[in-house]
Amino acid sequence: MPRSIIVDNEVVLDWIDATSGDVRADVYRSYLLYAQHSENLAELYLHLYCEKSGISKDEIFQWAAIVAAARLSENVSSDNRESLLKIVHQQYPLQP
Repeated sequence: MPRSIIVDNEVVLDWIDATSGDVRADVYRSYLLYAQHSENLAELYLHLYCEKSGISKDEIFQWAAIVAAARLSENVSSDNRESLLKIVHQQYPLQP
């Protein structure tokens, strides 16, 4: 689950890896981390984010393979590694 989260009224900030970049990538990464613990929580997070921001789920999921590949460079369990590889291979299938 994301750590170092600040919640104040209607604003949520996740400062663990604060950088400047495309917000859709960060939203997908948070979705991915939530999904490891609860698919329902991940879907609720994504639904609310899309509703409030006007960004579509499709726009956020365009970052799926890139974010999953980046997560593979982190210390992830073998179960998570398999699910991350599956996400990457959905967009970039292995060539024979």
